[in-house]
Amino acid sequence: MEESLSRGEHTRSAILQAAHDLFVQQGYHGTSMRQIARQAGLALGGLYNHFDSKEDVFQAVFFTYHPYHEVLPLISESQGDSVDAVVRDAARRMVEAVKERPDFMNLMFIELVEFKSVHARQLMVELLPRGQAILQRFARAGQGQIRDFPPLIVVRSFLGLFFAYYITELVFGEAAPQEFREGAMDHFLEIYLHGLLKDQG
Repeated sequence: MEESLSRGEHTRSAILQAAHDLFVQQGYHGTSMRQIARQAGLALGGLYNHFDSKEDVFQAVFFTYHPYHEVLPLISESQGDSVDAVVRDAARRMVEAVKERPDFMNLMFIELVEFKSVHARQLMVELLPRGQAILQRFARAGQGQIRDFPPLIVVRSFLGLFFAYYITELVFGEAAPQEFREGAMDHFLEIYLHGLLKDQG
């Protein structure tokens, strides 16, 4: 029984790896269930023993390969003796982790365009409590320095910081002028933590 289960898990893993690679290379609509089965070394019927539809395959790929598996533990381990230092360390860890996953934005764009974020919303329900736990750690590091915003808005704003940085880096890359790129993360973090306007006091 255990051997059979292990074989089933191995087959499922092969399907997800094959589907991931094809979705990233060809897009969702450019990939067929037959292609996934072939790349996974299965007959088409064998694929349908594990998944009812291509959308079910994509959902499993999206959940399995989402970088939160690597990112959340890294953010949880962020270091610093102030909320400023902890947030800076967390943001850098997040960016570095996702840089190692160029496939992520391909999957994210499929999710946004083809599925209108339905799977991302399902994932959010699972991730928000973990995000709040990380925020509580930031608050403890801040010792009352953080202004009184709703906690989930703070989580959302931190994600917004990350996506603003990451997507502009991805879109413009080396083609952007030096001023656009040099010290960009430090500037993003400075604006996020201390604002855009000069102190009028």
